[in-house]
Amino acid sequence: MRQRFLIIWLSIFLTFSLISCSVFYSSERPKVDFSKNIKNKSLSYELIGWDDEADRRRISFILSALQSSGKFTNVRYMDPAKTDAHVQIILESSPKFKFFLGEAAEPVSYLPDRDPVRFGVYLVNRFLAISTFFVIPDIDRDDDYLVFRLSKKGKFEREYRYPMESYRVFGWVSLLLMWGDDRKEWKPILTEKVSEFLGDTKNEL
Repeated sequence: MRQRFLIIWLSIFLTFSLISCSVFYSSERPKVDFSKNIKNKSLSYELIGWDDEADRRRISFILSALQSSGKFTNVRYMDPAKTDAHVQIILESSPKFKFFLGEAAEPVSYLPDRDPVRFGVYLVNRFLAISTFFVIPDIDRDDDYLVFRLSKKGKFEREYRYPMESYRVFGWVSLLLMWGDDRKEWKPILTEKVSEFLGDTKNEL
C-alpha cells in the first residue's frame, strides 16, 4: 500500500514538475531604434525549422516585429519574384536531450557522438534529478540560433546569426524561481532580435 502511494505521488509530482518548469533566457538583449527606418522596401519570407508548437508561437512574434518595424511596404510569404528582398528565417536548434521524460527528435545514439561532454553532464543531471525526486532540478539548455539568410533578386547576399540560449528548469527549484520566468518575455526578446537584424542590414535593405 505504501509503495503504491509512493508511485502515485511520484507520478503526480512529475506531471506537475513538467507543467511548472521555468524558462530563463541568457543571451544578450541589444536594443536598436526602429524610428529611423524608411518604409520603401517590400520583403518576402520563408520559414525553416519552426516545427514545434512553441516555435510557431515564437515565429509569430518575429513576423509581427518585421511588419510593424516601419521598414517595409509589405511583408509576404514566399514571393521573392515580386519583392525587393527575400529572407529565410531559420531556427537552428540545438540537440534536445529528451532521454527520460520525452521522445528524442533523433536517435539517442546521435547525442553522445555530437557532443559527448554535454551529453555526459546531461545524463548525470538527469540521474541526480530523478534519484532525489527533483530536489536537485533537471536543467535543459537550448542553445538555439536565429538565422536570417538574405537574398536580393534571387542572389544570396549574407547570413545573419543571433544566439537564443535559454535554460528550462524542472522540479522544486522551478517553483521557487517562477517569479523570474522569461517565457512571457519571448515577444520583446524576439522583437529585439529583429531590430538587431534590421540594424545590421541597414546598408542592404
